[in-house]
Amino acid sequence: MIICIAREYGSGGHNVARKLAELLNIPYYDKKLIDDIQDIGLERETLEKADETRASRFFSTQKFKVTDTRLQGLTANDIVFQMQCEWICKTAEEGPSVMVGRCADYVLRQTGIPFVSIFVTAPFENRVEREMHKQNLSEREAIRLVQKMDKQRQAYYDYYTEGNWGKPNSHDICINTATYGIDRSAEILYQLLKDDLYAEESPYIHRRETI
Repeated sequence: MIICIAREYGSGGHNVARKLAELLNIPYYDKKLIDDIQDIGLERETLEKADETRASRFFSTQKFKVTDTRLQGLTANDIVFQMQCEWICKTAEEGPSVMVGRCADYVLRQTGIPFVSIFVTAPFENRVEREMHKQNLSEREAIRLVQKMDKQRQAYYDYYTEGNWGKPNSHDICINTATYGIDRSAEILYQLLKDDLYAEESPYIHRRETI
């Protein structure tokens, strides 16, 4: 089973995902995609800017030449999304893991590979405070950053999946890190999922759907 974790910016979703992977003793994937696709002919800076974003006005008009002929003429955003879909499917077939963001739940829903969808959240004010301390920002700077990143993630997910990022009924489990903290949130998820990780049947497991 693949554990797909989406997260609001500043909720600590990355840390929850990493801790959960440690508890389950399975791989954790976040930026690994960028490391694995650098050989297609795009600079890392371009890949990172396109990662988890839909095309901006600049990227939507700029087409890129890459070594993979299937991707010729696409925007950097579309190239990264296409490559990440292939990478997610390939990696998921290797066994259980925790995948952060990148529409992994949407991608796997079309493959038949078992997965569970988790959304990590926290109240806006808690996320602002967390980023203020984490990045040494003023309250105004942190508010703008959290709003910007949430909007960016929602636009990306909704654009490529036609889904509803962050809606509770779009996920199997939602957890509030402001209530439980990072470590406790990971432990709760561990207790919920540890017996289903290799199970053939589970209330959390999704099978192939027609989309």
